[in-house]
Amino acid sequence: IQKEHKNEKLIQSLLTPAKRNVKPVEKKVQSVKEVPAMELPEEEDDDTAIMMRPIKAKPAETTKPAEKTKPAEMPLNQVPNQAELIPTEKESEAVSAVKAGSLEELRELYKDCMRCPLGSGRNKLVFGHGISQTPLMFIGEGPGADEDAQGKPFVGRAGKLLTKMIHSIGIDREDVYITNVVKCRPPGNRNPEPVEVASCMRILENQLKLVSPKLIVTLGNVPTRALLPDIQGITKVRGKPVQYKQWTMLPTFHPSYLLRNRTAMPLAWKDFRMIASMAFETAE
Repeated sequence: IQKEHKNEKLIQSLLTPAKRNVKPVEKKVQSVKEVPAMELPEEEDDDTAIMMRPIKAKPAETTKPAEKTKPAEMPLNQVPNQAELIPTEKESEAVSAVKAGSLEELRELYKDCMRCPLGSGRNKLVFGHGISQTPLMFIGEGPGADEDAQGKPFVGRAGKLLTKMIHSIGIDREDVYITNVVKCRPPGNRNPEPVEVASCMRILENQLKLVSPKLIVTLGNVPTRALLPDIQGITKVRGKPVQYKQWTMLPTFHPSYLLRNRTAMPLAWKDFRMIASMAFETAE
Protein backbone atom coordinates (compact mmCIF):
# COMPACT_ATOMS: atom_id res chain seq x y z
CA ILE A 1 0.00 0.00 0.00
CA GLN A 2 2.84 2.38 0.90
CA LYS A 3 4.52 1.66 -2.42
CA GLU A 4 1.31 2.41 -4.31
CA HIS A 5 0.93 5.66 -2.36
CA LYS A 6 4.49 6.69 -3.28
CA ASN A 7 3.89 5.86 -6.93
CA GLU A 8 0.80 8.08 -6.99
CA LYS A 9 2.84 10.96 -5.51
CA LEU A 10 5.52 10.49 -8.17
CA ILE A 11 2.96 10.49 -10.92
CA GLN A 12 1.40 13.70 -9.60
CA SER A 13 4.79 15.37 -9.26
CA LEU A 14 5.63 14.44 -12.85
CA LEU A 15 2.32 15.63 -14.23
CA THR A 16 2.43 19.02 -12.52
CA PRO A 17 5.64 20.35 -14.23
CA ALA A 18 4.44 19.03 -17.57
CA LYS A 19 1.34 21.18 -17.34
CA ARG A 20 3.44 24.22 -16.47
CA ASN A 21 5.65 23.72 -19.51
CA VAL A 22 2.68 23.74 -21.88
CA LYS A 23 1.56 27.28 -21.01
CA PRO A 24 4.75 29.14 -22.07
CA VAL A 25 4.67 27.34 -25.42
CA GLU A 26 1.14 28.59 -26.06
CA LYS A 27 2.20 32.15 -25.18
CA LYS A 28 5.14 32.04 -27.55
CA VAL A 29 2.95 30.90 -30.44
CA GLN A 30 0.54 33.74 -29.74
CA SER A 31 3.32 36.31 -29.64
CA VAL A 32 4.73 35.11 -32.97
CA LYS A 33 1.33 35.48 -34.57
CA GLU A 34 0.93 39.01 -33.27
CA VAL A 35 4.33 40.44 -34.28
CA PRO A 36 4.18 40.16 -38.10
CA ALA A 37 0.82 41.93 -38.28
CA MET A 38 2.28 44.86 -36.33
CA GLU A 39 5.74 45.11 -37.89
CA LEU A 40 5.53 44.22 -41.59
CA PRO A 41 3.70 47.38 -42.76
CA GLU A 42 6.26 49.54 -40.94
CA GLU A 43 9.30 47.79 -42.44
CA GLU A 44 8.11 47.92 -46.02
CA ASP A 45 7.80 51.24 -47.83
CA ASP A 46 6.85 49.96 -51.28
CA ASP A 47 3.63 48.81 -52.92
CA THR A 48 3.34 45.90 -50.48
CA ALA A 49 2.95 48.29 -47.57
CA ILE A 50 0.30 50.25 -49.42
CA MET A 51 -1.63 47.06 -50.09
CA MET A 52 -1.45 46.02 -46.44
CA ARG A 53 -2.56 49.30 -44.89
CA PRO A 54 -6.27 48.97 -45.73
CA ILE A 55 -6.34 45.56 -44.02
CA LYS A 56 -4.79 47.01 -40.89
CA ALA A 57 -7.15 50.00 -40.87
CA LYS A 58 -10.43 48.09 -41.30
CA PRO A 59 -11.81 48.71 -37.80
CA ALA A 60 -11.39 52.48 -38.17
CA GLU A 61 -12.56 52.88 -41.77
CA THR A 62 -16.20 53.14 -40.84
CA THR A 63 -15.59 55.96 -38.36
CA LYS A 64 -12.84 58.58 -38.27
CA PRO A 65 -10.93 57.99 -41.56
CA ALA A 66 -14.13 58.14 -43.61
CA GLU A 67 -15.00 61.51 -42.08
CA LYS A 68 -11.51 62.92 -42.66
CA THR A 69 -11.52 62.15 -46.39
CA LYS A 70 -14.79 63.98 -47.02
CA PRO A 71 -13.36 67.56 -46.97
CA ALA A 72 -11.13 66.71 -49.98
CA GLU A 73 -14.27 66.25 -52.06
CA MET A 74 -15.94 69.36 -50.64
CA PRO A 75 -17.98 71.33 -53.18
CA LEU A 76 -16.63 74.75 -54.04
CA ASN A 77 -19.60 76.54 -52.49
CA GLN A 78 -18.64 75.13 -49.08
CA VAL A 79 -15.06 76.42 -49.18
CA PRO A 80 -14.80 79.78 -47.39
CA ASN A 81 -13.66 83.01 -49.02
CA GLN A 82 -13.80 81.69 -52.58
CA ALA A 83 -14.11 85.14 -54.11
CA GLU A 84 -10.89 86.27 -52.46
CA LEU A 85 -8.90 83.20 -53.52
CA ILE A 86 -9.87 82.93 -57.20
CA PRO A 87 -7.86 85.33 -59.40
CA THR A 88 -9.86 87.51 -61.74
CA GLU A 89 -9.34 87.74 -65.50
CA LYS A 90 -7.67 91.14 -65.07
CA GLU A 91 -5.23 89.73 -62.53
CA SER A 92 -4.36 86.86 -64.86
CA GLU A 93 -3.79 89.20 -67.79
CA ALA A 94 -1.62 91.45 -65.64
CA VAL A 95 0.58 88.53 -64.62
CA SER A 96 0.89 87.22 -68.18
CA ALA A 97 2.13 90.66 -69.22
CA VAL A 98 4.95 90.60 -66.66
CA LYS A 99 8.31 89.80 -68.28
CA ALA A 100 10.83 87.06 -67.43
CA GLY A 101 11.57 86.51 -63.78
CA SER A 102 7.95 86.75 -62.63
CA LEU A 103 7.24 83.05 -62.08
CA GLU A 104 7.38 83.73 -58.35
CA GLU A 105 4.73 86.41 -58.74
CA LEU A 106 2.57 83.91 -60.58
CA ARG A 107 3.09 81.38 -57.79
CA GLU A 108 2.14 83.95 -55.17
CA LEU A 109 -1.02 84.83 -57.06
CA TYR A 110 -2.21 81.22 -57.13
CA LYS A 111 -0.72 79.80 -53.92
CA ASP A 112 -4.13 79.81 -52.19
CA CYS A 113 -6.12 78.79 -55.27
CA MET A 114 -9.37 76.93 -54.57
CA ARG A 115 -10.79 76.92 -58.09
CA CYS A 116 -11.57 73.19 -57.86
CA PRO A 117 -12.08 70.65 -55.03
CA LEU A 118 -8.44 69.47 -55.27
CA GLY A 119 -7.39 72.63 -53.42
CA SER A 120 -9.08 71.63 -50.17
CA GLY A 121 -7.28 68.28 -50.06
CA ARG A 122 -3.74 69.33 -50.90
CA ASN A 123 -0.80 69.48 -48.54
CA LYS A 124 1.32 71.78 -50.72
CA LEU A 125 0.73 73.49 -54.05
CA VAL A 126 3.13 71.94 -56.61
CA PHE A 127 3.65 74.91 -58.89
CA GLY A 128 6.79 74.02 -60.85
CA HIS A 129 10.56 73.89 -60.59
CA GLY A 130 13.49 75.11 -62.67
CA ILE A 131 14.84 78.25 -64.26
CA SER A 132 12.51 80.92 -65.61
CA GLN A 133 14.14 81.19 -69.03
CA THR A 134 14.99 77.88 -70.66
CA PRO A 135 14.53 76.36 -74.10
CA LEU A 136 13.09 73.14 -72.61
CA MET A 137 9.94 72.66 -70.56
CA PHE A 138 8.48 69.33 -69.34
CA ILE A 139 4.79 69.01 -68.48
CA GLY A 140 3.36 66.07 -66.52
CA GLU A 141 -0.20 65.37 -65.44
CA GLY A 142 -0.28 66.02 -61.67
CA PRO A 143 1.54 65.63 -58.34
CA GLY A 144 1.79 62.35 -56.45
CA ALA A 145 2.22 61.74 -52.73
CA ASP A 146 5.93 62.70 -52.65
CA GLU A 147 5.32 65.84 -54.67
CA ASP A 148 2.38 66.85 -52.47
CA ALA A 149 4.59 66.47 -49.37
CA GLN A 150 7.59 68.40 -50.76
CA GLY A 151 5.88 70.94 -53.00
CA LYS A 152 8.11 70.07 -56.00
CA PRO A 153 7.22 68.20 -59.21
CA PHE A 154 8.68 64.79 -60.05
CA VAL A 155 10.55 63.92 -56.86
CA GLY A 156 9.22 60.36 -56.41
CA ARG A 157 10.17 57.18 -58.30
CA ALA A 158 8.91 58.55 -61.62
CA GLY A 159 10.79 61.78 -60.95
CA LYS A 160 14.06 59.96 -60.33
CA LEU A 161 13.67 58.15 -63.64
CA LEU A 162 12.92 61.44 -65.42
CA THR A 163 16.04 63.01 -63.90
CA LYS A 164 18.21 60.10 -65.11
CA MET A 165 16.76 60.35 -68.59
CA ILE A 166 17.41 64.10 -68.72
CA HIS A 167 21.00 63.59 -67.55
CA SER A 168 21.52 60.81 -70.09
CA ILE A 169 21.15 63.29 -72.98
CA GLY A 170 23.66 65.68 -71.44
CA ILE A 171 21.24 68.11 -69.81
CA ASP A 172 21.09 69.10 -66.15
CA ARG A 173 17.64 68.97 -64.57
CA GLU A 174 18.28 72.42 -63.11
CA ASP A 175 18.61 73.82 -66.65
CA VAL A 176 15.01 72.98 -67.61
CA TYR A 177 11.58 73.86 -66.26
CA ILE A 178 9.27 71.10 -64.99
CA THR A 179 5.61 71.42 -64.06
CA ASN A 180 2.28 69.58 -64.22
CA VAL A 181 -1.11 70.35 -65.72
CA VAL A 182 -2.80 70.34 -62.30
CA LYS A 183 -0.95 71.77 -59.31
CA CYS A 184 -2.67 69.77 -56.55
CA ARG A 185 -2.62 66.00 -56.05
CA PRO A 186 -5.71 64.10 -57.27
CA PRO A 187 -6.94 61.58 -54.64
CA GLY A 188 -5.34 58.16 -55.05
CA ASN A 189 -3.12 59.48 -57.87
CA ARG A 190 -6.01 59.17 -60.32
CA ASN A 191 -6.05 61.11 -63.58
CA PRO A 192 -7.30 64.70 -63.21
CA GLU A 193 -10.94 65.32 -64.04
CA PRO A 194 -11.75 67.71 -66.94
CA VAL A 195 -12.97 70.41 -64.52
CA GLU A 196 -9.68 70.16 -62.59
CA VAL A 197 -7.63 70.45 -65.77
CA ALA A 198 -9.71 73.43 -66.91
CA SER A 199 -9.21 75.15 -63.55
CA CYS A 200 -5.41 74.90 -63.82
CA MET A 201 -5.05 75.72 -67.52
CA ARG A 202 -4.88 79.45 -66.78
CA ILE A 203 -1.80 78.84 -64.61
CA LEU A 204 -0.17 76.58 -67.22
CA GLU A 205 -0.78 79.07 -70.02
CA ASN A 206 0.87 81.80 -67.97
CA GLN A 207 3.82 79.53 -67.19
CA LEU A 208 4.29 78.86 -70.90
CA LYS A 209 4.24 82.58 -71.69
CA LEU A 210 6.71 83.42 -68.93
CA VAL A 211 9.18 80.58 -69.63
CA SER A 212 8.65 80.76 -73.42
CA PRO A 213 10.51 77.52 -74.19
CA LYS A 214 11.73 76.44 -77.58
CA LEU A 215 10.40 72.92 -76.97
CA ILE A 216 7.59 71.57 -74.79
CA VAL A 217 7.81 67.89 -73.85
CA THR A 218 4.45 66.50 -72.71
CA LEU A 219 4.68 63.37 -70.56
CA GLY A 220 1.72 61.11 -71.24
CA ASN A 221 -1.85 61.48 -72.46
CA VAL A 222 -3.12 63.98 -69.88
CA PRO A 223 -0.81 66.93 -70.66
CA THR A 224 -0.77 66.15 -74.38
CA ARG A 225 -4.55 66.27 -74.62
CA ALA A 226 -4.81 69.19 -72.21
CA LEU A 227 -2.99 71.29 -74.82
CA LEU A 228 -4.33 69.53 -77.93
CA PRO A 229 -7.69 67.91 -77.05
CA ASP A 230 -8.26 66.31 -80.47
CA ILE A 231 -4.88 64.60 -80.73
CA GLN A 232 -4.57 60.81 -80.84
CA GLY A 233 -3.39 58.66 -77.93
CA ILE A 234 0.19 58.84 -76.71
CA THR A 235 1.21 55.50 -78.25
CA LYS A 236 0.41 56.90 -81.72
CA VAL A 237 1.75 60.45 -81.35
CA ARG A 238 4.84 59.93 -79.19
CA GLY A 239 8.08 61.00 -80.82
CA LYS A 240 6.25 63.12 -83.42
CA PRO A 241 6.72 66.91 -83.10
CA VAL A 242 3.50 68.91 -83.29
CA GLN A 243 2.68 72.59 -83.00
CA TYR A 244 0.87 74.16 -80.04
CA LYS A 245 0.35 77.87 -80.66
CA GLN A 246 3.86 79.34 -81.07
CA TRP A 247 5.62 76.39 -79.44
CA THR A 248 6.93 73.09 -80.77
CA MET A 249 5.63 70.18 -78.71
CA LEU A 250 7.02 66.64 -78.45
CA PRO A 251 4.76 64.06 -76.75
CA THR A 252 6.37 61.05 -75.06
CA PHE A 253 5.60 58.49 -72.37
CA HIS A 254 5.17 59.46 -68.73
CA PRO A 255 7.96 58.02 -66.52
CA SER A 256 5.42 56.24 -64.32
CA TYR A 257 4.18 54.39 -67.42
CA LEU A 258 7.76 53.33 -68.15
CA LEU A 259 8.12 51.97 -64.61
CA ARG A 260 5.09 49.75 -65.24
CA ASN A 261 5.93 48.90 -68.86
CA ARG A 262 9.68 48.39 -69.23
CA THR A 263 9.26 47.24 -72.84
CA ALA A 264 8.39 50.83 -73.80
CA MET A 265 11.74 52.15 -72.54
CA PRO A 266 13.60 51.88 -75.90
CA LEU A 267 10.91 54.04 -77.54
CA ALA A 268 11.22 56.62 -74.75
CA TRP A 269 15.01 56.72 -75.16
CA LYS A 270 14.50 57.31 -78.88
CA ASP A 271 12.24 60.28 -78.08
CA PHE A 272 14.69 61.72 -75.56
CA ARG A 273 17.57 61.61 -78.04
CA MET A 274 15.54 64.05 -80.15
CA ILE A 275 15.09 66.50 -77.27
CA ALA A 276 18.62 67.86 -76.96
CA SER A 277 18.94 68.75 -80.63
CA MET A 278 15.42 70.19 -80.85
CA ALA A 279 15.74 72.37 -77.75
CA PHE A 280 19.38 73.39 -77.46
CA GLU A 281 21.04 73.13 -80.88
CA THR A 282 20.70 76.13 -83.19
CA ALA A 283 20.32 75.82 -86.93
CA GLU A 284 23.42 76.77 -88.91
